[in-house]
Amino acid sequence: MNYASIAIAAVEALVENGPVIVEDICALLKPLKEGRAPTTDEWAFAEKQLDAANVAVQAG
Repeated sequence: MNYASIAIAAVEALVENGPVIVEDICALLKPLKEGRAPTTDEWAFAEKQLDAANVAVQAG
């Protein structure tokens, strides 16, 4: 696979997973806006979602 193919696959994966990544960021911003730290459950959810998105992006 050449550089252009890898770059195209990475951009496509980011676009496909963008909504998940944005949702996770918003989920973590909510407690910060409320003036508190994220709960254990909020962190676990965000980490799980971001890990899944990362795997998808890495796979292209």
